[in-house]
Amino acid sequence: MTQTAASPHRPDDTFTGLPIGEADLTEAHALYRGMSIVRSVELEIEKMHRLGRMSGSFHSSLGQEAAAVGVCAALREGDMVTSTHRGHGHALAKGVTMEGVFAELFGRTSGVSGGRGGSMHLHDRRSGFLGENAIVAGGLPWAAGAAWARRRRGGDDIAVAFIGDGGFAQGVTHETLLLARFWESPCLIVCENNGLAHSMPSDRLFGAPGGIARIAEGTGIHARYVDGRDVVAVARTAKEMVARVRAGVPAFLECGVYRVRPHSLSDPDYRYRPKTAGRDWLALNDPMANLRARLEAFPGNRVAQIDAEVAADVQAALARAEAAGRPPAAAAKSYVYTSPELQNHA
Repeated sequence: MTQTAASPHRPDDTFTGLPIGEADLTEAHALYRGMSIVRSVELEIEKMHRLGRMSGSFHSSLGQEAAAVGVCAALREGDMVTSTHRGHGHALAKGVTMEGVFAELFGRTSGVSGGRGGSMHLHDRRSGFLGENAIVAGGLPWAAGAAWARRRRGGDDIAVAFIGDGGFAQGVTHETLLLARFWESPCLIVCENNGLAHSMPSDRLFGAPGGIARIAEGTGIHARYVDGRDVVAVARTAKEMVARVRAGVPAFLECGVYRVRPHSLSDPDYRYRPKTAGRDWLALNDPMANLRARLEAFPGNRVAQIDAEVAADVQAALARAEAAGRPPAAAAKSYVYTSPELQNHA
């Protein structure tokens, strides 16, 4: 297992990121676009909630975009992803449309779950996104089982299960790690260690960033740690890990990130950490700002163009989503059990 010396949970721990050369620009611009989409969508969701145009729970991944985008950049269309309650970034990075996400949170029929699932139950099999899960670490056995089933049928698709540091403390995580190794299930478990399991500092349980990967390595699974503030480092590490998994063995990747926002929109996180902690960390460690600065050092970079294109696309998707219709009351029993209507979102 390899581990960087940096600790992304310290607000004053700045970093520079891996070097980017001319040959890396196409990939780096794509990674920047992916992070820009995730952040722009989530900022709009926050705004819609404040305006009262969306309701329900919302768990922001602002500042954690590099983990979702970097890992999913290494995947193929047929690969599968399961997620957490903080999963908008994973969904978007795997190819779920902005309009599908917005419409779901507006409760519209064009949402990826038909307007019935809301923020914590995005699901789009067409994109290989097997869904978020409000049960902590609940998506991990889905991924291990789905990957094993695909391999049994002769394919080489893999599955990625995103969990958080709080999810790593769940018994199902360790059961699945052992079973995946025994089955040789081609799944990659990605733990986004954002420093807080709700309000519990993760270093009190697992030590400094990298400690979770060391524990996972004890199960006999290949494990690595990567600094999730650098999307280039995440993408390169994920590419190596995915190649290993596609060859037929499970693996584990811990991404050191930071939870900039409260646990959810209704959580007064200043009761258990300084009120400015997220803002202070972002000012020094923002993965998007870091990549933007590195790209802008190259003449002819496309950062400004990408920002403008993403902003326009987000507003267009938002408008279409809010204009869509709502599910009729007569359809309240649909999707509860297997039904023909389910095929619309299969």
